[in-house]
Amino acid sequence: MKNLNDLKINEEATIIQIQNSNLKKRLMDIGFVKGTKIKLLLKNFGDNMRAYQIKNTVMALRLNDSKNIFVE
Repeated sequence: MKNLNDLKINEEATIIQIQNSNLKKRLMDIGFVKGTKIKLLLKNFGDNMRAYQIKNTVMALRLNDSKNIFVE
């Protein structure tokens, strides 16, 4: 199983699971739910933040948070 950190820029995947995380409920409230398509758009210079397109919205996540979101 791979997580969001494994995606390459412009690669699209489908969310299959969010592991226990402090942000799990908040992420689910904003659309990070099983079966949703997500696409990596940008990485910042230090590669500790990444921007993802999900449901016509762009969201930035820290690398530490995105490792808990599994995709296929």
